[in-house]
Amino acid sequence: MITSQLENYLSGNLYDNTANYYDYDNRDIIKDDLEFYVEYANKTKGTILELASGTGRVSLYMAEQTKRQLECIELSEKMVNRFKLKLQTTHQHLQNKINIKIGDMADFNFGQKFEFIMIPWRALQYLPEQELAKKCLNCVYRHLENNGVFVFDIFKPRKYDENWLGQESISYDVEAEGKRIIRSTVNHYADTTKKKIQYKSRYKIIEGGRETMIEDLLTYKYYDHKEIVEIVQSLGFRIIAEYGYYDKREIKDGDEMIFVCSK
Repeated sequence: MITSQLENYLSGNLYDNTANYYDYDNRDIIKDDLEFYVEYANKTKGTILELASGTGRVSLYMAEQTKRQLECIELSEKMVNRFKLKLQTTHQHLQNKINIKIGDMADFNFGQKFEFIMIPWRALQYLPEQELAKKCLNCVYRHLENNGVFVFDIFKPRKYDENWLGQESISYDVEAEGKRIIRSTVNHYADTTKKKIQYKSRYKIIEGGRETMIEDLLTYKYYDHKEIVEIVQSLGFRIIAEYGYYDKREIKDGDEMIFVCSK
């Protein structure tokens, strides 16, 4: 059990400080999943539901490619504001395709069912307790059509030991709009008994010779393969495919655990 000071434990991972810089991420990893979700969405019809939609990275692409309606739920008001700004400026042509709701993905009711539901980019792990994840998955089950498809992704756990704690790694370093933005992650906390980790999502912004530092503390609940499979199956889902990455490599060969589920 590795411990440090656990801060803002139930903060909700709301990106209160860093939402305005979230979309500067130019890594391949935040583009590699887009066609994967489109492929599975195209096996279905009707309105698409995305949980934890953030600033619309996936939803905007899905609306563009599938020409379908989307319902989106996101807890962070700051992220929703960024999403809405895109719909008002760079993506005006999609305004009638996307409906955004501020809400909790562990407790929602849209009053309708969907053939395709997705929780992209590890967002299920933002729920810091297993019981909250189960509540979320129960909501998904109730909203999924009998012939529907549900896809979600979580990361494969690493070794969280004293060597992991405190490490900082740069995610990307970009120049845009007259600014240099360096984003890094700092490993802050791990509890290997409760299977929780925290890291600081840190942004260094350099503009006009001045340097500013902002960060948010993000909490993740992690699962091993056997555990998440047992949870999903216990709630009534059938796993029809699982992958280690969005190129559909075997689950043992990737850093992700991607599950395609049905009822």
